[in-house]
Amino acid sequence: MLSNATFFLARRYLRAKRSFVSVITVISILGVAVGVLMMIVVSSVMKGFEGEFRKTLIGSEPHILLHPQNQKPTDSRSAADVLAKVRQQPDVLAASSYVGGTMFAEHAGQQSGMDVLGLPEDGAKFYMAKIARHKDEGSLELAPGGVVCADYVASGLGAHPGDAISVYASGNVTSAVRRFRIASDEQDEAKRHAAYEEIKLNPRDIQLLGTTRVESAGTYGYVTLETAQQIFGLGDQVSGVLIELKQPGEVKEVIKRFTAAGIVPPEWSASLWTDAGDARLAAMSNERVMMWIVLLIIAIVAAFSVMNTTITVTTQKRREIGVLTALGSRQSQIIGIFVSQAAFVGILGTLAGLILSGLVLRYRDEIRMGIAVLSGGSANADSGMFLATIPAQVEPWFVVVTCLGSITFCLLAALPPAWLASRVDPAVALRD
Repeated sequence: MLSNATFFLARRYLRAKRSFVSVITVISILGVAVGVLMMIVVSSVMKGFEGEFRKTLIGSEPHILLHPQNQKPTDSRSAADVLAKVRQQPDVLAASSYVGGTMFAEHAGQQSGMDVLGLPEDGAKFYMAKIARHKDEGSLELAPGGVVCADYVASGLGAHPGDAISVYASGNVTSAVRRFRIASDEQDEAKRHAAYEEIKLNPRDIQLLGTTRVESAGTYGYVTLETAQQIFGLGDQVSGVLIELKQPGEVKEVIKRFTAAGIVPPEWSASLWTDAGDARLAAMSNERVMMWIVLLIIAIVAAFSVMNTTITVTTQKRREIGVLTALGSRQSQIIGIFVSQAAFVGILGTLAGLILSGLVLRYRDEIRMGIAVLSGGSANADSGMFLATIPAQVEPWFVVVTCLGSITFCLLAALPPAWLASRVDPAVALRD
């Protein structure tokens, strides 16, 4: 009976009609709802961006590159031995030898550099299929004497798929610079002129086959293994072994197992896809932690609005509290009235925030377009652009913790004023 009376009074105080209590109750509910809304939406969107960035790295970077520690080419037999061991591992999705290096390209008087991966036929088919979704123009099918490069490289060269471009290894430039210095130091004019004549970059003409979007596929250029060996003058040597994993997220654990099992030769080392983005991924994780702190402060502010409502109600209902106390109500019952009121506010606000966050996440791209229109921007993002839509990844555990935490904050915020109200002297309260 007393429990029913407690809830009855709590509901009655929430919907008082002759005061502004009902107004501040609505404001309190909205405050809680906004706090829950922001925590779920911001966390989900930031997790989505982190996931998309990770997916982009996995989808554009080689998962593992095994190569000699001195970064020098190795003979194809040594690479074949490592490759045979690698392909036997259950973690490996695909593996092939590769040639890596930096080359310069020239077209119509414009020059640009790029890191290049030279892949054999089997490795090329798998890897190019992996980055197919990042295609910009032309074809991504590698052919001897052809190259696929990033769109910004092609733009810098003023070249389009089908155009012939001249390429030469970065080592040729180093050699040319060294010869130029030697020639410049030559005192005999005839010998100096002859030395200048010997300085050559030895360019090769190859065809631009296609381009990839740099913002999502990275800056790599791709050629066949034979073409790369010719450009870098390697003969039948290769740079190492390229590995694609079934579970790229476990790359660090996999490489530890490979090293412990002796699959990676002692004089070799590994470059992982995480090397290209570890710092950024760590920064994004730190940003999420800092954002959680900011959102927690917002939730605490919302809880203070609930405390403000409770303080207002206990002040206005001081005489009624005195009557209840005089009639024999216990302190716990008085506290229960106002804590129940806070529970109503917390539950209603949390449910409202949960529903609103679901709507915002469902229509986030439409909201973005609306804001863009109102601010004078373009309503439609280019579908080919990286992150043309706002990514979001909802974590159920975080939603549950947010909802429970929101309700808990509301209950805790109501306790101090409720406890003070329960200690009111009935004689004093009835006299006021």
